[in-house]
Amino acid sequence: MSKRAVVVEDMEVVARAISSILNLEGFDEVEVVTDARDAVGVVRQRDPDLVVLDVRMPHLTGGQVIEGLGKRPAHRPGLLIYSASSREDLDKALLGTGLGYDAFLEKPATLAELKAVIRRVLDQVGVR
Repeated sequence: MSKRAVVVEDMEVVARAISSILNLEGFDEVEVVTDARDAVGVVRQRDPDLVVLDVRMPHLTGGQVIEGLGKRPAHRPGLLIYSASSREDLDKALLGTGLGYDAFLEKPATLAELKAVIRRVLDQVGVR
């Protein structure tokens, strides 16, 4: 069974690095979205197992992308958020919405930290 991921990151070099890591972690399909305004449509179209989402991007924040995705159905992608901002800022933005995410990783992160969090999120949502 192939694993699919969507990386939402406005900095192309960072997006390519994360995409390469995901390929090394066994993802067959990795879609990179550099404009957050396109993220919701791509996630709905691709139906990924994992979404890696930056919080601070032009046009829309990661919190706004999560709101656009809405409440996730029983089969839903794992959602890994990474940001230079604090987890508390994101939690405040999502407070009362009933929306959430599976893991938060603060920038800068090491390769080992990113891999560990990806594996943890996949375990949480039952993707092997």
